[in-house]
Amino acid sequence: MKLGSTSLLLSDWNNYASTRSGEEGGRALGFDLEAAVRTANDKVTGTFSVMSQSVRELPGSFQTVTSNFPSRKALMYFGLFLASGIFFIFVSFVMFLPVMVLMPQKFAISFTLGCAFIIASLFALKGPANQLSHMNAPEMKHI
Repeated sequence: MKLGSTSLLLSDWNNYASTRSGEEGGRALGFDLEAAVRTANDKVTGTFSVMSQSVRELPGSFQTVTSNFPSRKALMYFGLFLASGIFFIFVSFVMFLPVMVLMPQKFAISFTLGCAFIIASLFALKGPANQLSHMNAPEMKHI
């Protein structure tokens, strides 16, 4: 490109930009940003007010919700059993799966212990009676 054609291109662009900004009345984005923000704010505010009204109309109270929450001791046992279960499953896959042909019983024992600890964590979280009743519920029996 020659120097004269570059300056011609630049002057054409400047002419286009000046006529374009004159048509828009000084708005650089081509739409009314303030009106768009106001509309979005009204929609969000309306949505939150509908949601908060729906939440207020729910039956029950904070006390009924927290009465089913497990105690600190139950959460501690849940975390301990869950971490132990994940550890045993991790060990079974990392250490004993590659040598399963030679020592299948070690893989089976560590994997079974991991699964048993994970199930025990659910018993610790919900309580033994609640967990057993949940496991024996009619909707849980698909077979």
